[in-house]
Amino acid sequence: MVLLFLLAQVSLRAQTCTLSVEVRGFKQLEGVIQLGLFSNEESFLETGSEFRTAEVAVDSSTTIIVLEGLPYGQYAISLYHDQDSDGCIDKNFLGIPAEPYGISNDAWHRFSAPKWDEAAFVLKSDTTIVINLRH
Repeated sequence: MVLLFLLAQVSLRAQTCTLSVEVRGFKQLEGVIQLGLFSNEESFLETGSEFRTAEVAVDSSTTIIVLEGLPYGQYAISLYHDQDSDGCIDKNFLGIPAEPYGISNDAWHRFSAPKWDEAAFVLKSDTTIVINLRH
């Protein structure tokens, strides 16, 4: 019985991995990066529906955020540079982000949010992705 438990634990650990997200393009070295990792199309870009979140201080022109223990699967990332550290993204009068932001696969549209299939990526091993901030 104990052997089966140990084998199950090893099997579960083998099906998770680490995702490193390299964020580039900071113009101001203050504030934090707010990251949302989404695991399905239905919740993509819905605040409060993230699979996992992270907040990391910005202290260089490139910041790396490490997410460990992620199950194999399909994901998409949305993040923004919260320059004033107020916990929400500032927007202009049209609702367009006024703070730098980024989406996995550098998916971007001028007047609409990117679609899940443009931002989604498959995670099945330890991986590093790069997201370039849009200003």
